[in-house]
Amino acid sequence: MELIAEVFGVYAAPSVFGASPVVVLRAEDGRILPIYIGISEAIAIHSAMKNQIPPRPMTHDLLIDIINKLKGKVEKVIIDDLIDNTFYARLIIKQNDNEIEIDSRPSDSIAIAVRLACPIYIDEKVLDEAGSDEMPEDYVEFDQVM
Repeated sequence: MELIAEVFGVYAAPSVFGASPVVVLRAEDGRILPIYIGISEAIAIHSAMKNQIPPRPMTHDLLIDIINKLKGKVEKVIIDDLIDNTFYARLIIKQNDNEIEIDSRPSDSIAIAVRLACPIYIDEKVLDEAGSDEMPEDYVEFDQVM
């Protein structure tokens, strides 16, 4: 079963390497799912959430433009697996009467979903394995470290 989720925010989490960017999703049942991501993806998600439009398209904007020009529509994002501490996701695209599934990193899928306001789903088994009932106290808002 999949639960719908929202992007709760982008944060910096302490790690042995200093601060690491984390996107936090909140599922409809209240559980949160932190996913460590790269700095470029963190900036892409954070800027989209703040409605900050760069002067030139970022990679995620380019992908959306390509999908649109090919008469496709991103229907949803599904974060569907966790293997060896690596999350897996799929973009579900509708083109005409065809449904196309594209393997994607969760961070890229989320960056696209935020731009398009399309739904994000998390497979319940992923939440069972990596979800939490509360937000870690040591996370810092991304704005404060950027």
